[in-house]
Amino acid sequence: MKKKTYILLLCFCILAGCERNGDLPDDTVPVSFRCTVLVYLGVDNNFRPEATQKIEILRENWNKANDGNLLVYADDGDRSALIHIYHSDRKGNVADTIAIYPDENSANPQTLTRVLNDVKNYRPANSYGLVVLSHATGWLPAEMSKPTPALRSIIWDTGTSEANNYMELSEFAAAIPYKLDFLIFDACFMGSVEVCYELKDKADYIVASPAEVVSPGFVYSSMMQHLFKPQADLVSVAREFYEYYDNQSGLYRSATVSVVKTAELEALEKAVSDAVETGHAPSLQNLQCYGYGTQKIYFDLGDCIQKFAPEKYNEFQSALDKCVIYKACTGSYYSAGTGTMQVIRAFSGLSVYIPQENYPEANKLYKSLKWSKDVRSSLENED
Repeated sequence: MKKKTYILLLCFCILAGCERNGDLPDDTVPVSFRCTVLVYLGVDNNFRPEATQKIEILRENWNKANDGNLLVYADDGDRSALIHIYHSDRKGNVADTIAIYPDENSANPQTLTRVLNDVKNYRPANSYGLVVLSHATGWLPAEMSKPTPALRSIIWDTGTSEANNYMELSEFAAAIPYKLDFLIFDACFMGSVEVCYELKDKADYIVASPAEVVSPGFVYSSMMQHLFKPQADLVSVAREFYEYYDNQSGLYRSATVSVVKTAELEALEKAVSDAVETGHAPSLQNLQCYGYGTQKIYFDLGDCIQKFAPEKYNEFQSALDKCVIYKACTGSYYSAGTGTMQVIRAFSGLSVYIPQENYPEANKLYKSLKWSKDVRSSLENED
């Protein structure tokens, strides 16, 4: 759902003032070693206006009592900038440009790795969090000819001359150089069990949506007050996202969101494997789906198990409740593929893929995912 403009670069400079005043007694740049959060704006695409909007919202709503460091990476197509948002006793809330990079591909895994390392070197802390805003299609390969040519995988950069202007899930996982306390996806279709399982060793908690995310996405005006609490309050971040859209009308009353505790994903995989080993495949037509338009790709995990192996559902639900610590959805969700609302009949907080004959490219990639491998391995060990 969700920059090559000189105007945006100017905005970076205006917000930052491009002037350091940390040497003044009343204007010391604060340093915290408790927590550092990076907001990664992968919006060198049709979301370019999101960069200046999100930076200004974060700056305006920064609370000087926040115990932590907030950094933002944004790319306007001609330049990329790393920005530090903090409170100055002399100037008030400041968005200070601390680094400007040449034109680069924000969807290149090497870029993500370098930015995360720059963040850690500039503001080392006891814990780290990452918020990613961009287009995304979960674990699906970006260049699939089916189900739709609009698939973009994780992060989409249209301003680059590089052939690969997107990042696959495995590349994204490998690009994260250190363990994160949390990872928030302000992007479509990232709330799948395959995505969370692939990233379970990279972040303790993941916040994501199984379906599409309607713009303007998460509530950035209050997000940081939750993330910089002594213990990051991810449930409040997710709840405010849900409540914002639940109070909208028409096509904007659309939200699905979950908070996943990754330490519980292995137990969930075992429960799913046990159900799959004894169950019978249901008709896909009867399953809750969050697919793009009419394409049936992202099925609700709980609905699948309930129909696949009802006798194993209670055991599965017990494992799911420990893993998905918060979930919420509106009564229906918006699908950009059809421009219509689709009713949500069942919502477990996670989607799952079921291999289908019509999608050979997806089936091939699916076999390479950690989730698919471990579920198959569990079944083979039962034989």
